[in-house]
Amino acid sequence: MSNFAWLAVIAVWMLMPTATLAQTGVTVVDQRAEYLFNDRVQFHAEFETPFVIQDAYVFYQLPGDEQSWVYKGELTDNRSLDVNLTFTEENEPQPYTSVDYWFRFATDHGDIYESERFSFRYEDNRYVWQTLERGPFTLYWHNGDTAFGEAVMAAAEQGLARAQSLLPLPSPEAVTLRMYDSAADVQLLAQQAGFAWQAGHTDPASGELLFSLPPGPQQSLEIQRQVPHEIAHLTLLRSLGAEAYARLPAWLNEGIASNAEVYTDPARTPLVQLAAQSNSTIPFFSLCAAFPQDSDTARLAYAQSASFVDYLYKSYNPTGFQLLVDAYIHGSDCITATVETFDKDLLALEADWRAAVSGQPDDLLSQAAALPWQVILTSAGVALVIVVALRLLSGRRR
Repeated sequence: MSNFAWLAVIAVWMLMPTATLAQTGVTVVDQRAEYLFNDRVQFHAEFETPFVIQDAYVFYQLPGDEQSWVYKGELTDNRSLDVNLTFTEENEPQPYTSVDYWFRFATDHGDIYESERFSFRYEDNRYVWQTLERGPFTLYWHNGDTAFGEAVMAAAEQGLARAQSLLPLPSPEAVTLRMYDSAADVQLLAQQAGFAWQAGHTDPASGELLFSLPPGPQQSLEIQRQVPHEIAHLTLLRSLGAEAYARLPAWLNEGIASNAEVYTDPARTPLVQLAAQSNSTIPFFSLCAAFPQDSDTARLAYAQSASFVDYLYKSYNPTGFQLLVDAYIHGSDCITATVETFDKDLLALEADWRAAVSGQPDDLLSQAAALPWQVILTSAGVALVIVVALRLLSGRRR
């Protein structure tokens, strides 16, 4: 049906008085909605009526939408209705949501009858899914044996435990994890569901954790990295609530999640040490709202955040670290939120961390790095002249 025809049908039903709708006179005795994910859907209804049905339609409503979609169907022998339609970007339901639908029948006398409402859950049915449930976790995967599922479940449980070792977080209630081979699949579902997905990171507010874990030699390591990381994000969100979670600086949020990982990039520590020693670390105040987009800078941002959170946790012990997180939850400024609790702002905490990581006093490193080489060499030459002059004067005094 064209957009014009669809609008015309909508206009007809909007103009029709609701008083003329009835639920008696036409009885739906059987019905179903069969779909292929991201492709099409077929609605079918078997009905009984003493009247002659002139036209029949299916209505369906997407979650959160006030407006309904309506399509005219094909009638057979005044007892069955079929509606076949292809999904488009506008009319396709969001994945993992429940879709309401119902039927309307118009008799040859102009009477309108409406069925009760039915529903179906719109899942990704392109694959045959295996399932594993344990504790709060329900895992779905379509490629891999039982050992794969157990490895993912173990990583989820370890991620939760590691996150709870950093902060006193309650275990989340129902958590769904879906494992795909292809990043394209995950990007498609994330886009349709209306949340961001990038490099294995899922919007925890969605309640659905999507992962791209292609088979290969790195798969087991990626399981131990990606799964605990995302479990930590979701546990933080469920524990703190959306408003408090949104107040966490990006470096703190990602730093906690990175420390929950069972496997971490072995180059992470040397990368941070080299950046600290060369005074090329990314200022944490620039990582308060979001992380950089380019891969190299983002890698350093994640490495720094993991190192900084680890330093803060070990320096201020579990109680102090919880106070720091509370300061950011209740504070409005990323730089000064910690002053009241620690008598230090973010810049001072960062200077302490950088000195600890580099093994050198932070002020000396900063001063040296801030001076051009010409100035340093000139200063060294002046110092040498002064030393020689002082020695000459000392010799004359003798």
